[in-house]
Amino acid sequence: MNRSVLTKWMAIAVLSAAGVGCKQQAGERCQVSSDCDHGLTCSQAEPKTCGGLNTQQVDAYLPDIDPDAFVVPPDAPTVP
Repeated sequence: MNRSVLTKWMAIAVLSAAGVGCKQQAGERCQVSSDCDHGLTCSQAEPKTCGGLNTQQVDAYLPDIDPDAFVVPPDAPTVP
């Protein structure tokens, strides 16, 4: 086999093997939790990203709530 052909195949094999072991880090996109590095999980919210307990990642945010919408009316006046 020609030496340059062998060198090319070796380079392809090394690069292919290097890409197999790579996992997504915190904040990087994922499809399922197995895409993420050890200790991280894939979020349910879109866009799906890898996160965990110590990354302070939030799956979803609560909507802004108008505080006046929940004002309780005062009690009815008592009759003496």
